[in-house]
Formats: sequence, structure tokens, C-alpha cells
Amino acid sequence: MRWIIRVGELTLKSRPVRRFMRKTLERHLRAQAEVRGASLSVKPFGGLLMAEADDEHRLAVEDAFSHSFGLVAADPATPFPIDPAAIAAAAIVDEPGAGATFAVRCRRHGQKGEWNSQTFAGAVGYEILKLAPHLKVNLSNPDWAVTVALMTEEAFLLEKRIVCPGGLPTGVQGTVRAKLETERDFLAAYLVMRRGCRLLFTSDADPKLVAKLANWDPSHLDSTWSKKLDTAPGEAHLGKIWAVVGDDLTGFVDEDEGRVPYARLEPLAGWSDEALHELKQRTGIA
Repeated sequence: MRWIIRVGELTLKSRPVRRFMRKTLERHLRAQAEVRGASLSVKPFGGLLMAEADDEHRLAVEDAFSHSFGLVAADPATPFPIDPAAIAAAAIVDEPGAGATFAVRCRRHGQKGEWNSQTFAGAVGYEILKLAPHLKVNLSNPDWAVTVALMTEEAFLLEKRIVCPGGLPTGVQGTVRAKLETERDFLAAYLVMRRGCRLLFTSDADPKLVAKLANWDPSHLDSTWSKKLDTAPGEAHLGKIWAVVGDDLTGFVDEDEGRVPYARLEPLAGWSDEALHELKQRTGIA
């Protein structure tokens, strides 16, 4: 099984920072798959990542993608030769029947070859109509969309997209000590994780909330990964702590051994009730 992974804002960074974040993300994805019982191969391709795993581990790998910050989407992808007829024959298996409309969406990646995205989409659409003449073309609002990624040496027929959480890869922004006693603490910690931070929980953290956040960081699901994933030495191999986060930090530790005050992060400041409700739905805490 293969996937085309679309990364988010890390592509906007400078080349050295982008390289650092991409490598961190690749390690994170392999770890997320491994703690779920799967082995994942991840390789860069332009501004994308290409991932591959055994078919039997598909659900585990896709769960790893949906719990990995730094990803925008993952598209399950079946490879084919750059042959419109072959792709049409595979796609037509799912065609909806008489009276339906369809469109072919194609995006080219890599160097331009014989085809561009429009000509290849047109050729695939022509082959589909030869196989299913009862269909009609509707490019603006089709009942059925065939999605194709055109690469330099092969083409991919894409399945339903897996929406991922975006943000920055876990670990690229250091470690934050998290207060985790209430639902609002959980939401604040989630937002900090989404900005690339690892979390270190105190001993009095709510175990149920810790378990929910642990799905986003393999070092909390399997402690053997904590050192492998880290980019700097420090407590519990999670890097030097530079901040604390929580809804109400009154009385919460805020100094590094009494010398340097931690930054106090309050990511929920200014959030409306409606925005908080949407965040709860997104994180599954509601």
C-alpha cells in the first residue's frame, strides 16, 4: 500500500529549516507506525512525502497519519504506468452507473514529460467514456470524481483523502511541561503540540487525558522511542524544557531549578465558546 503525503507549513521555511523539519517528521511517522504494529517506509519527493507499508497494516498506518502534526493530508495511492487506458480501466470499477456525471482531476508533480495535468486528465476521461458511454462529463460539480497524481515515471489513482491535523512536526520546537488536570488543560496542551512542541507531563496529570494526548506522540506510547526522536539531550530525553502550558498555571512550577523562569503559554486566551466547541470536536474530547 502506498500513500502520497502532503505536508503543511514547513514548506514555507528556509531550506535548512525545512530539511530539519522534514527529517524530524519522517522519523516521527516511522515511529507512529511502529508503535501501532506497522513498518513504514517514508521518502521525500519534491514537496511531498511518499510512504509505503504492507496492505495488512493499512488501518494502523492511516491512524498514524491522522495523529501526526505537520501533515495536511494523506492520499491512498495505487501506482500505474503512465497510461490513461490502464487508469481508466481501474477507475471504472467504482463508476456510479447510468445518468451520473464525472470529472477527472489530475495534478502533475516533478519534471514535465509527454503529458501535462490537463492533457492527461482529458486522455483518462476519454478512455473512461469509451468504457462507460452512459456517463456524462461535468467538470464543475460531478457526481463522481477520478483523482490522479501524475509523476515523472508513474501515475497514481488516488482514493478518498485522509485529512490530517496540519501544524508543525512534533519535536521541532522543544519541550513544554504541561499541566493536565482539566479539559481546558487538554485543549491548551493540544494546541501547543500542534505548534511542534513535545510535552512532559507531571505525576499528577489526569491519566485519561494523558492517554488521549499520547496518541499524537509515540514517545508517550513507547518510552524506547523518546531518545530516538529527540533532537537535543535533556530530561527524559525529551529536550530542554523552555515553557509551561495549562489553562490556569497558578502554583504550577515555572522555574528551571530556581534559576530561569519558564515561558508561560496560554493558547486559549481570547477563544470564543463556539471556537472552543469546534476544537473539542476536532480533538475528540467532547
